[in-house]
Amino acid sequence: MVSGDVFDYLRDRIKPYYEDDHGMLFHGDCLEIMKEMPEGCVDLVLTDPPYGIAYKSAWQTYQKEIVNDRFDDWLRILPQFLQEFKRLMTDIACCCCCCGGGGKTPVTPIFTIEAIKHFNLIQTLVWRKFMGVGWRYRPAYENIVILSKDKDKYSFYDESKSCSNVIEGINQDIPVKGEHPTQKPEELMRHLMRIHSQKDDIIFDPFLGSGTTARAAKDLGRKYIGIEIEKRYLKIAVKRLRQEVLFG
Repeated sequence: MVSGDVFDYLRDRIKPYYEDDHGMLFHGDCLEIMKEMPEGCVDLVLTDPPYGIAYKSAWQTYQKEIVNDRFDDWLRILPQFLQEFKRLMTDIACCCCCCGGGGKTPVTPIFTIEAIKHFNLIQTLVWRKFMGVGWRYRPAYENIVILSKDKDKYSFYDESKSCSNVIEGINQDIPVKGEHPTQKPEELMRHLMRIHSQKDDIIFDPFLGSGTTARAAKDLGRKYIGIEIEKRYLKIAVKRLRQEVLFG
């Protein structure tokens, strides 16, 4: 399904929260909205879902928990959203899913064990992001799990022959009051998009947060579909998307 047809299809079924020439944002529960999306309509799933750790940012005084980030909630929705990802992806599409790093909850192993019931595991990346807070094993990395439908045929466009499974030189965003507490840097999303997508491909982020993935897609000439359950973060995403395109 070509991108124009996908957006026409969605527009007939769900009212977008925001729309421009590059894509659409939707407000609501991604598990419900994904059911309205057509099979095989996205070229890359690039997302940062809840981790099941009831996260509260050490950088912020604002301490509201992330929706569905308690462990039991996360375990419940994990197989549901992975099944929907697989249905929505084209045959060669990849899924790049952030999975946290370290800590007392083994997020990456739990996620991976469930993910390989649905997908082929391409690689587990280590993003060296920053020296975090604390004094015993200060957190300095996050994992990003890369998945595909087929173990041999999947979108991979880096021709440098030096594409590493360790990402360095991109520091984490330090949130301030009012921002999303776990937003990823736009350069991280652009890095993954350049590897696993091409111009005009549809990039899908069902846990959009404050819009990093959609902004990066627009900057790189991709299309985007984003879903976010909290309207206050969608408002930030819209503001970012209305800014001038900075990259080519």
